Amino acid sequence: MSFSRNTAIKKRGLGPLFLFVFPALVVIFAVSIYPVIFSLYLSFTDRTLLYLRAPRFVGFSNYSNVVSDKLFWHSLKLQLSFMVFAIPLELFIGFLGALLFLKDFPLCRLLRSLLMLPVFILPVVSGLTWRLMLQPGYGLLASFFNSVSLGPKAWLADTKYAFVTVVLQDVWRMWPFMFMIIYAGLSSLPSEYLEAAQIDGAKFWQRVFHIIVPLLRPVMTMAVLLRMIDALRIFSEVYVMTYGGPANATLLLPLYIHKQAFEFGKVAYASAASVFLLAVSLALSFYLVRASFRGEVS
Repeated sequence: MSFSRNTAIKKRGLGPLFLFVFPALVVIFAVSIYPVIFSLYLSFTDRTLLYLRAPRFVGFSNYSNVVSDKLFWHSLKLQLSFMVFAIPLELFIGFLGALLFLKDFPLCRLLRSLLMLPVFILPVVSGLTWRLMLQPGYGLLASFFNSVSLGPKAWLADTKYAFVTVVLQDVWRMWPFMFMIIYAGLSSLPSEYLEAAQIDGAKFWQRVFHIIVPLLRPVMTMAVLLRMIDALRIFSEVYVMTYGGPANATLLLPLYIHKQAFEFGKVAYASAASVFLLAVSLALSFYLVRASFRGEVS
């Protein structure tokens, strides 16, 4: 059957197959490839938001300005700090949740479905919800924290707690994403290893750390990689919660780029900063995939 199918493909050629793939290639080029190329082109020009003349080629001046900007490095530091705190917390909570749902119990499927609801909430809605809950006058969380004398009265207006609030909001919304991927990996693990370890007298946490975690390493690496790429472009939640304030305490890198382009009109400068963001994303992704590959080989 497969031989005849391959023979028919050779006779007809790749033309009909390319016609089916061509619309997807056009969409990918228009949505992903072309914006990157155009942004790279703009980063070498002096284009502004309200340009009245043709852009001029200025070489690497935009990149040198980005590197010498202290606010850029502050935003990059906040971006990396956000990923360092948020992603491990989401991974840890998602892993514990997956272990909890590993065995069936009453209402297991219903609770598992309800846990996924925060992932499907739009980032803007999530940010507005947390902003309303933390309002000093009538917010639910603000009233609770004030009743137990925990934290300031206005969390989003305090430079020490605004960043923590953004991280907590992201953990609340995205840990079910980690749970979903890790739970799928747990469900597909061969039961023979766990049963053999249980027969040998291994306790639950010994089975977790010596069997489950090593077998789930590729799955968790993929989950962290996907989450890291998504965390590098976080924007809507921070925009509606704090708009980078107070005093740039939550000015993450995507929001910094947005302000440079649409608030100050420096489109070319923002394009150069976005190229830096792309480079950071590629470097972290390459490092994570390479580390995972080395772990699998060893």
